[in-house]
Amino acid sequence: MQRKLAHNPSALSVRPSAVLALVVLLALIPLPVAAQDTAALVEQGKTAFEDGDYAGAASLFERALAAGETTESRLYNLAVALFRAGRLDEARARFEQLLPMTDSPALVHYNLGLVALEQGRPAGARGHFSDALVLDRDGRIAALAVQQLDRLGVAPRAGSRDAWRALVQAGGGYEDNLNLAGDQLVASTSVFQEAFAWGRAPLWRRGALSLAASGVASARHYSGYDGADQTLARPGLVLDYRGTPALSVGAEAASEWQWLEAERVSRRADIALYLDWSPGRGLMQLEVGAASVDAGEDFPELSGSDRFFELAYRHPVADGLVAAAGYSWTEENRDGLVAGDDFFSASPVRHRLRGSMDYALSARWSVSAEAVWRLSRYQEDEVRGGTRTLRRREERWRLRLGSEWEVSDNWHLTLSGEWESNHARLESRDYRRTEVRVGIRRAFGR
Repeated sequence: MQRKLAHNPSALSVRPSAVLALVVLLALIPLPVAAQDTAALVEQGKTAFEDGDYAGAASLFERALAAGETTESRLYNLAVALFRAGRLDEARARFEQLLPMTDSPALVHYNLGLVALEQGRPAGARGHFSDALVLDRDGRIAALAVQQLDRLGVAPRAGSRDAWRALVQAGGGYEDNLNLAGDQLVASTSVFQEAFAWGRAPLWRRGALSLAASGVASARHYSGYDGADQTLARPGLVLDYRGTPALSVGAEAASEWQWLEAERVSRRADIALYLDWSPGRGLMQLEVGAASVDAGEDFPELSGSDRFFELAYRHPVADGLVAAAGYSWTEENRDGLVAGDDFFSASPVRHRLRGSMDYALSARWSVSAEAVWRLSRYQEDEVRGGTRTLRRREERWRLRLGSEWEVSDNWHLTLSGEWESNHARLESRDYRRTEVRVGIRRAFGR
């Protein structure tokens, strides 16, 4: 999705500040009890906790829970005490028991993230902190979640309305077919240097409704090959409404400029409606929209309009492992290119399937893999020398492998390799391409 920023999981062992944050959160839920005996046990448990006797506090809270009905506050206090006593599996189970009954899911997900960090499950921690960021209503938990995600080197999802965030990355690489030539003998190879920046900042908020500014900019320069340098800028506005803790809807309006060799090639303006739903720890995203494209005087055949739809889902599968899958549909309507007796269609309907896996190998090292299959069916017959030919039909496979190493807080080294193969009915449209990239990334935010 265009408003989303893909990222890989990274890892970090729990910090003392993270543990202190959990203790502070203990005060956010009151401790009401119905019966006198359970009230006494709870008070004794609070005293033991304040004295640093976490094992004793956990035992007292367990007795209070067994003596009366299961309430949110009793479960929460027990889970916190279990965490401080080092009984992490039990703490995790109690926090997870809270999720279906709590009115404060952001708080529970935040604490589950802290448990995951202490257990050495950075990808699980990332998922819980991201959920806390999206589900929080008043910003208190979100601020803590942003700090943890910042340490994990993760950009928050678009739903995090109260924090400004930014990423910058610089690097370079090698590409063996930058002009997408069908014949590898005439394919142009080149090393390149590139830079990328992304940012998001809140502008206004009233209750569940918020407005934020977002932006993406990138540039790539090819060494030893003229006419291929690329620059992109995409500013936008995002209006978000969170009706429930697990559901948000909104709209994005954006304008995108692309330049080739410092000359503007095209301008794209689009508007999209989206829905984000968090069923448990997963995240489902739906987006529909339309765009108008002005390719300028040099490429009038590429001017026209688009319609698009996308559905995606991501979910933590196991400790350190996050899986994602998605489908998108795009209909591009263009004028096409007329050259003498030839006509080249530029109006495909595209279907795309995507699957990816991210895995944290250690506290600072993660790897990822992604496969994308795209089918393009062009809507008009092509003409060569006055004779109609078959409509173009292309299948493109793209495979990517990546690795990321956390050098220090907010600094990451990245390495990736990408292979792409396009098969078309017209042989001249067949090509293969390989690319290798290395970069360094810095995250900013509050």
